[in-house]
Amino acid sequence: MAYYNTKECLKIAKKTKSIGVDDWRGVIENLADEMVDFEVDGFRFIADNVIDSIQQEELESDDYILGCFAPWLIADVLGIDTQTVEEIQKSAPQALGKLIIAQDKVAEIQREYVRHDGYGHHFAHYDHNEHEIGFGYSAFQVN
Repeated sequence: MAYYNTKECLKIAKKTKSIGVDDWRGVIENLADEMVDFEVDGFRFIADNVIDSIQQEELESDDYILGCFAPWLIADVLGIDTQTVEEIQKSAPQALGKLIIAQDKVAEIQREYVRHDGYGHHFAHYDHNEHEIGFGYSAFQVN
């Protein structure tokens, strides 16, 4: 169990209250229990050291979404032309997603996704914002 002193707890409380989390004690308890992905008060908190792997797992579990990424991005990652990707997306975006998974390109798609849109677009269903709260965590409003 991680230990947080009073000064650290006050910083966490202040930061989480500033983004709209009233249950700052719940946040501190999850941090103390070394949870890397948890929700409190409609916010999802994810540790920076696992956020990429969590996002990759979530993307890999939805081949439809993978096939709906920007045609230029899919074309670049798969080494095919953009027009071909656009044609396939019209009728079978899941097929593109399956191809991305089969060719082990999910991590590459995820890195480009984050580079262009950040993490908020994926994790923050409410407002697409990412809140860096410090202590190696980011928070995302999910409802």
